[in-house]
Amino acid sequence: MKVKNKLRGRPKKKVGRIESWRFYRAGMIMSAYDEARKSGEKHSVAITQAVDYVRQRYPKMPISETTVKRIFATFRSRKGQTENILWFKRFTVGKKKLARLRSMLKQVPDTQGVNGRSVPVPSIQNLTKSLTAFKFRYAERPRYSRHNRKIPKK
Repeated sequence: MKVKNKLRGRPKKKVGRIESWRFYRAGMIMSAYDEARKSGEKHSVAITQAVDYVRQRYPKMPISETTVKRIFATFRSRKGQTENILWFKRFTVGKKKLARLRSMLKQVPDTQGVNGRSVPVPSIQNLTKSLTAFKFRYAERPRYSRHNRKIPKK
């Protein structure tokens, strides 16, 4: 019987994969940034507001302005072949959808052990009355107007 030796050191990351918490953080950052830009803020102020939003919601999550810029370089690169980007939008789940989510969570214990998998059951009691969720889709890159543009003379 052969015993496979475990490789030493840090395990290699799989190319093209991202951890779920990093994807969620990117969604929070980009939606907060887009909301700030729509309200008329400049790029640097919008980045600061995105960092503040994440720090306020999740104080233990690592975030900095440099991280925000790296996320934008990854998800909204200008080097892409198309003008489509991954677009995140924050919304609050309504009463109907929240009731549907609660009914789905009640059914989770029934599916435990199917295909030999056991998943930790989320608690229904911990659900608040309103939830913040994110939608994501591919959309055209937004074009923000310049704030310091020179007004042309007539």
